Amino acid sequence: MADTIVVKEIRSILQQFQNGYIERDIERLDEFMSLFVQDDDIELIGIGATERGESEWFEGVDSIKEIIQSDWEYWGDVEIDVAGARIRAKGDVAWVTTTGSLQQTDTFDKALPQYLDQMKMMLEDESKDADERLVEVSHFGVRRLRERLKGVGYRWPFVISAVLAKEDTQWRFHTIHWSMPVD
Repeated sequence: MADTIVVKEIRSILQQFQNGYIERDIERLDEFMSLFVQDDDIELIGIGATERGESEWFEGVDSIKEIIQSDWEYWGDVEIDVAGARIRAKGDVAWVTTTGSLQQTDTFDKALPQYLDQMKMMLEDESKDADERLVEVSHFGVRRLRERLKGVGYRWPFVISAVLAKEDTQWRFHTIHWSMPVD
C-alpha cells in the first residue's frame, strides 16, 4: 500500500489526465503531454491492440501525442473513476487500476472517413493472407456498425491500468492500457 501523500499525488495526476480528456483542448496538448515520461520507452495500449507495433499499440512521445489528439477529436466522452482508482506504489514506481466509461457522442460521423481509411489499410496489408485481412476488416466494420447502432449517449464500460514513474519530484505516466470487455 502506498502512503497517503503518494496516493494523493498520483490521484491528482489521474485527475489531470481526466481533465485533459474532458477539455480536449488541442492547443494545450503539449502541456498535457507533460503528464507522461518524456522518453520513447513510454507506451499507450489502446482497446484494439493485439500485437506490439501494430494497430492501437503506441510507443514513444510522438505516437502517443498523435493518438491522444485523435481521441480528443474523434472519440466520445471519457469518464474515469478517479476517486475509485486503486493506487499502489513502491519507491519511484506506482501502478493504478480503475474503471470508466466512454459515452458515445455524435463524433462517429466525423470519424467515419477515418474508419473507412483504416479498413482500406487493413485490406491492403500484404503481410497477412486474404482470409486474415477479410476477417480483420469484417470484425472492425461490424464493431463500428455496432457502435453506430447503439447511438449517441450509449456508455461503453472500460478498464484502465497504468504505470507511473517518479521523475525528480513529479509522477508521470509511463504505460497506460485501456481495455473494454468483449461484446
